[in-house]
Amino acid sequence: MFDRSYLLPTLFAALVHALVLVVISGVWIGQEVDRKAQPRHIEARMVDLSALAEKKAAEEKLMRDKAAAEAAKKKAAEKAKAAEAKRKKAAEAKRKAEAKRAAERKKAEEAKRRKAAEAKKRADAERKAAERKKAEAAKKKADADAKKAKLKAAEEAKKRAEAKRRQAEEAKRKAAEEAKRKAAEEAKRKADAERKAKEQAEAKRREELARQRAAAAERAAQTVADVGAYIRTLTEDNWRLPSTARNGMTATVRIHFFPSGEVDLAEIIKSSGDMAYDRSVLQAIKRVGQYELIASVDPITFERNLRRVLIEFRPEGLRW
Repeated sequence: MFDRSYLLPTLFAALVHALVLVVISGVWIGQEVDRKAQPRHIEARMVDLSALAEKKAAEEKLMRDKAAAEAAKKKAAEKAKAAEAKRKKAAEAKRKAEAKRAAERKKAEEAKRRKAAEAKKRADAERKAAERKKAEAAKKKADADAKKAKLKAAEEAKKRAEAKRRQAEEAKRKAAEEAKRKAAEEAKRKADAERKAKEQAEAKRREELARQRAAAAERAAQTVADVGAYIRTLTEDNWRLPSTARNGMTATVRIHFFPSGEVDLAEIIKSSGDMAYDRSVLQAIKRVGQYELIASVDPITFERNLRRVLIEFRPEGLRW
């Protein structure tokens, strides 16, 4: 860091050097002008630079001494200022401490006074509360006695009313039970009558259903018989006996029908022992192709009796 004590001497030295330069420049410029104006006359002047330097050094030393003295004076002033500030700070701290102690004393006294006032206030409040409690207890006892008497009277009135209500309810209950018994008897009579009527109706319905089923079964049996005869006749009309057929041969065929009467599948389930004979049987069924009468049969009868049909083929005639 640059020492401030050298600032003034440095500035003074720079000013002296600048002054010397100005003087020298003036001499040179003047000589040049004179040389131009009077070229035949020359004037010279000697300058003692060592004396000038010593003077400059002396001035610089003087400036440094002056700056040092001023710095010392300034430092002493700052030290004195700091001491004064420290003293003021200590005085202020002392003043604050005394003010704090005084405030604490005042606060303690105020708290003590407030505590005493609160204690007195509590004592007064407790005394008043005791008096009020005593008065309330007396009033409460009087109210309780009055309430007890009132409750007793009300209880007796309630008992009388309750006895009267029970009597009325008992009479009402007996009347309701009698009405309920009569209603139950009437309901039982009606239920028995309805049950008998339902039983009779159910018996009639069952008889009618049995009759209908018997008639349906009879119709179905007749239909199956008619359709069977139809199937036998139509198949026999389309059967061409092979030359190898002999009496005693039998081929059993199972035919699967569609509801429309078309043949779904025809298969030999018992062979005659002769391939030509078996083939002639299947060809007869194939020639028919569709047994149209089957389409008029109701679905239930068809599913139960005509979905799959067995036919025996014999040379002396078909057997259902």
